[in-house]
Amino acid sequence: MGKIIQRPRRNPVAAAPILRKGGAHQKSKTVERAEVRVQLWRESAEWRRPR
Repeated sequence: MGKIIQRPRRNPVAAAPILRKGGAHQKSKTVERAEVRVQLWRESAEWRRPR
């Protein structure tokens, strides 16, 4: 039988600094401005629509 090599336990807080960068992604300002323009266009199209 082969020997099982156990690695020493590492401190999970200090071992993974890249994980601290995670989190919810946010939309860029450009996308937010584009969404506002589209929303304004839709609202103005509703307003101009003949009844």
